[in-house]
Amino acid sequence: MNIAQLFRARSQERRGAALILIVIMLVAFVVLAAITIDFAYVQLVRTEMRAVTDAAAKAGAEALARTESIDQARAAAVAYAAANTVAGDSYLLQTSDVKVGRLNLDGEDNWEFTENASPPNAVQIDARTGGAALHPAIPLMFAGVHGRPTFAPAYTATAGQQEVEVCLCLDRSGSMLFDMSGTEYAYPLPNPNQLMIYAGLSFPWPYHLSPPHPTASRWAVLAGAIDLFLEEAGNFNPPPRTALVTWSSTYQMPYWPYTQYQASTTDHPLPDPVGHTWSANSTALQNDVSALGGVSMMGATNLSAGLDRAVSVLTTGPNSKAFANKIVILLTDGQWNDGRDPVAAAIDARNAGVTVHCVLMLTADQPDIQQVATITGGRYYLTQNEAELRAAFQELARSLPVVLTQ
Repeated sequence: MNIAQLFRARSQERRGAALILIVIMLVAFVVLAAITIDFAYVQLVRTEMRAVTDAAAKAGAEALARTESIDQARAAAVAYAAANTVAGDSYLLQTSDVKVGRLNLDGEDNWEFTENASPPNAVQIDARTGGAALHPAIPLMFAGVHGRPTFAPAYTATAGQQEVEVCLCLDRSGSMLFDMSGTEYAYPLPNPNQLMIYAGLSFPWPYHLSPPHPTASRWAVLAGAIDLFLEEAGNFNPPPRTALVTWSSTYQMPYWPYTQYQASTTDHPLPDPVGHTWSANSTALQNDVSALGGVSMMGATNLSAGLDRAVSVLTTGPNSKAFANKIVILLTDGQWNDGRDPVAAAIDARNAGVTVHCVLMLTADQPDIQQVATITGGRYYLTQNEAELRAAFQELARSLPVVLTQ
């Protein structure tokens, strides 16, 4: 063998060795990629499993509180689980996986669930897959690579009814006089509440200085949604003790009688838990909302003034209870344009243990108001008509007594 032949032979040996190394590395890469993809898939499915289980527990607890029927609570949990998916399929929950019992605080302020305890106030979901569970185990994508064909995630969630304190925190700025068209300074006419003393003034003062239209103004439509909220909330046992705060901005009426408006007022305090009756509470709230509809509404949108007062009512007010679930329902029909940033107020609310649900009425999506809900763990509703507004308040009323504890 000459030198040239020797070099060719050695070159072929090196290429062969490199090819073997490349093949080994490709196989290792494929195995690693398969494991990585399946690991990510496992985490995704576990997240879906947790979300479905939490939702089913909340649905069961809501139905238990509303209907006072264990069978309907179990049925609601099973149905709500089936309405959600795990790994692309509707999750199948057995009735036997839905436990009904009672949540109580132990001596260290931790919630303890006791199955079949009476009277029941909680639902616990033991969600499983594979084995004896109704829902099959979850197939993995690359079972042939790592030798594990399926995995069987499981999750437990408990939700229960807790004593609730609510503060309705309602915008009473000048735009609440407008009609439901969504157009600024569009007043429902004729207005039987219009005060003739202002008839000679230029637009919009004759309408802006008078009380809102009794049926077609935004305030009147809101009053109807509040009535529905109170009706729904009264179906639970016990119903939530409820306060009322209204707000706009500090403002002085520019014409006689030159009324001074405060940025926020406590129109109905949180009722005393001793001797509280829902009938008296809800009637008083309806009367307060009706009375506010009989006077003029003025001012800008100092949202934080209302939120801060509502949080104070629930946390430092004379009738607030330390372990109650504290909820503010904040409604506005405008963009905040006065007072401090609502996000700062939301942080204070969260630190005080208050959840803030935000309802927007006839306005564009507002990221800062959405942040208020997100920061405090509340819900965010963007409503553009009366039906959507009523649906939002009805849903909020039905969710009030439900708290997720595990």
